[in-house]
Amino acid sequence: MGALKMAVPRIAPAVPLRSPPHPRRGTAACLLAALVAAALPGCARDRRPVADGRYEPYENLLEIASDIQRHAHDNTYRFAAPRDPSGQNLHKASLIRLMNFEKVYPRRMPDTVAFLKGLCMERLHDYDGALGAFRQVAESDSPLRERAQAKLPVLAKFNDLAGYRIEKNNVGDYLTEMEFRLDRWRRLIEEVRGTPYEWLALEEEEKAEQHLAEFVAQNYLIVRNGAESALTLHRQLTVKHAASKNINIHYLNWADFCALLAKRYAQEKDPRSLDFDMSAFNKSADAAIRLYSLVAQKDGAEEKVQALGKLQSFNAYVARIQGESE
Repeated sequence: MGALKMAVPRIAPAVPLRSPPHPRRGTAACLLAALVAAALPGCARDRRPVADGRYEPYENLLEIASDIQRHAHDNTYRFAAPRDPSGQNLHKASLIRLMNFEKVYPRRMPDTVAFLKGLCMERLHDYDGALGAFRQVAESDSPLRERAQAKLPVLAKFNDLAGYRIEKNNVGDYLTEMEFRLDRWRRLIEEVRGTPYEWLALEEEEKAEQHLAEFVAQNYLIVRNGAESALTLHRQLTVKHAASKNINIHYLNWADFCALLAKRYAQEKDPRSLDFDMSAFNKSADAAIRLYSLVAQKDGAEEKVQALGKLQSFNAYVARIQGESE
């Protein structure tokens, strides 16, 4: 199959990150706490002794709200999602607790519960669910009504972009649609810069750019200069998203593609034949080993064990190829 002549989209340069301003006292956080506190007399339960206090069931809505508010401005692009004492994703666990609270107290502070559910859902990238929760509050006479109404326009944009599906059979058209989607995410980042939504938009842009790099890598044989383009996209990912919590994943994906190129060369050129060029093989193999080693040396990184396994396996493969070529 002839190579397709098309321009592979490039990853836009990174923009320096700034922490969004925290709201002043007396805004949504204080208002929400006050609303929840008003319902405490009817929500409290008798305390029961437990073996480990960290796992004691949440006593009332205020405890759930305090966890959500404490992490409302976390930079989820740079840092991993917060965890509760049991190790679960805090926003997912809080959402489950809120749903359980609804079942036990179906008519108790429904607007506050809906608002808290919306906060959890947007952090879990469930923009459609968050829109539904905030609309429920916006259509009520709750003191949180204006806060919920203010969230609807930006969440509608997130929901539209997140739900955008590319349905193209041609590789060139698919790449064009991906670049169009990426451009819209970049515009949205500029619109929400300086707000907590900036981190969500950066996560979505990073996810889209990673998908682009992986798509070109998977189809590098039918894309013009596919191997070179895929390597460039992987390299741009590690440079632009150096501050991301997913940086080690980007390095591993880059290393995997370098390893694929080395194996592909060894399949096309028999290592035992005179056509095999060890320097050409080592060009990709050495790059893969260097990138695997980079992650394998990071103490405390979740991806370290995975990188060590990949490094040992690929080193064994390279040693076999070198032995056959001698």
